[in-house]
Amino acid sequence: MLGTILEFGKRHGIISDNPGRGVRRFPDSKRRRFLSLDELAALGEVMREATARGESRTGIAAIRTLLLTGCRRSEVLALPWAWLDTKARCFRFEDTKSGPQLRPIGAAAMRQMAGQPRLDQCEWVFPADRGDGHFIGSPRVLARVCARAGLKDVTVHTLRHSFAATAAELGFSELTIAGLLGHAVPGVTARYAHVPDSALIAAADRVSARMASALDGKARAEVAPMRPGALQIA
Repeated sequence: MLGTILEFGKRHGIISDNPGRGVRRFPDSKRRRFLSLDELAALGEVMREATARGESRTGIAAIRTLLLTGCRRSEVLALPWAWLDTKARCFRFEDTKSGPQLRPIGAAAMRQMAGQPRLDQCEWVFPADRGDGHFIGSPRVLARVCARAGLKDVTVHTLRHSFAATAAELGFSELTIAGLLGHAVPGVTARYAHVPDSALIAAADRVSARMASALDGKARAEVAPMRPGALQIA
């Protein structure tokens, strides 16, 4: 956490260097919890019924978007419409943990976000239920729907792990998964700074389709074909 804070300060010119860079970290022994396809199906069933019981529609939509994109919580909840490029099929983040970034969006995820109602004079894709800010209650909504679905030890970050685990199960390389998650990959992401890479969009399509299929209780996912001339990333 301290390293992240110092890196933020360096990016914004508050400090000249990050003294935490290169410091050896203690081994990470945390359990990498992710949701299996069966657990996603159970969660999806509860989510489809949740709004009828008075659960926040925005909260449910945000959770589904987090699952279908693999994004960090802040990247989705604080997402302005201006950063969502529906034509190029990508996020155009002006600031992330790795700085400004362009990130591909799968077709299922794009449909989810494009279906969000646009409120007058509201910049947020997921606006707060009250007030002018963006939605912040996803942890509480997730806790309630997971309890009803009988799922334990699930946090908002578990949704990101679930996206990565699904990508790995589909056979994508660590490099491709890093690109989908927005991890800094020297020599790769810099080359695609203005347009999304076709191979990463195709990968995002497959992962989001697989997860949407599980959430919707379908046996098979609809896999979008790769566009002609798409670049392959090993």
